[in-house]
Amino acid sequence: MVYARPIHHGRPLSFGVSGMLWRGSLIMFDRETASLWSHVTGEAVGGPLKGQGLRVLPALHTTWGLWRITHPGTLVLDKRGRGGPNHPHRWEPDLALGLVVGGEAVAFPFAELARAPLAHAAVAGRSLLVVYIERAATAVAFSRAVGGRTLTFHRLTAEGAGWRMQDRETGSWWNAVTGEALSGPLEGHGLTPVPATQAFLTSWRALYPRGRLWASRE
Repeated sequence: MVYARPIHHGRPLSFGVSGMLWRGSLIMFDRETASLWSHVTGEAVGGPLKGQGLRVLPALHTTWGLWRITHPGTLVLDKRGRGGPNHPHRWEPDLALGLVVGGEAVAFPFAELARAPLAHAAVAGRSLLVVYIERAATAVAFSRAVGGRTLTFHRLTAEGAGWRMQDRETGSWWNAVTGEALSGPLEGHGLTPVPATQAFLTSWRALYPRGRLWASRE
């Protein structure tokens, strides 16, 4: 999860790892007020700023290989061989993509996404798409609303080292990772990313006990 750092007394908060867990997930602290924050929800759960939340920014948890083919101009911090283009992203059966829209929490288990890698779902009245690239254990969420219409997608296809998909309404082809329309009537348009986080299902369910688990049969 990536957050915007809020301003406190004219300066952005700076964060560190507390070493503590809350409901099965990591707790951060800010150095300015010593408040404690959930790294999954972005909410301060203790200290002077308790109850405040961090603004979520769209981000992608993926392999360096898939990221590099998608964003070839990227610079990366080299940690002397830790990971690389051929380093596999670990897949675990308990992983899911979790998101919260309009107060509704939904988790998309990777095991279910493997059965339906283009997942169409309605969350808090919004039509969403979750794209799952199984070989990279990568999932990303988008809004399906483009130019006043709601699109549906099929034909998730590997193209070189990248991935593309097609919408049924116009036949346009899209980059399945960035959400950019590559060709067809909607070329140049883009799907709006929905902030989401990759999490263990056990931790997500502890944080959002009333949340919904998406199933491929939906």
